[in-house]
Amino acid sequence: MQRPLLVGEFEFTLDAKNRIAVPARLRSAFTEGIYVTQENERCLGGYGPEEFQRRLEEDVDVTAAGTVARRDVKRRLAATAVFFPELDRQGRVTLPAKHVEYAGISKEVTVIGVADHLEIWGRAAWTDYRAHLEEEADASADEHSTT
Repeated sequence: MQRPLLVGEFEFTLDAKNRIAVPARLRSAFTEGIYVTQENERCLGGYGPEEFQRRLEEDVDVTAAGTVARRDVKRRLAATAVFFPELDRQGRVTLPAKHVEYAGISKEVTVIGVADHLEIWGRAAWTDYRAHLEEEADASADEHSTT
């Protein structure tokens, strides 16, 4: 079965029990469960089981076999992963407190589709990061137009 392409930006509110809804349009990617892990840029990632396995393999493949760097890559991603075999009836997962703290999430949350996975950001952090992406895109466009 081919996985859906995960795209879009969705705003939610984290409830008192640290539950966050997976956007309805993205839920079909997580029928076999979802791994939630700490990502770079201080956000959380959500992966279906196959995508999580692929991510582990890709991250490990960019480091030399038998090195501390390779072991560290595996440790960081695998140690922070939490597997939810299913979403609750409202399509939610409960984020561990350490994940919420790591990502600096308070109440306002933005969930974005990133092709093969989703990311969960504190809304203010996502707004800042998105502005940074837009500035870089503008600078890149300017660079290409002058060459």
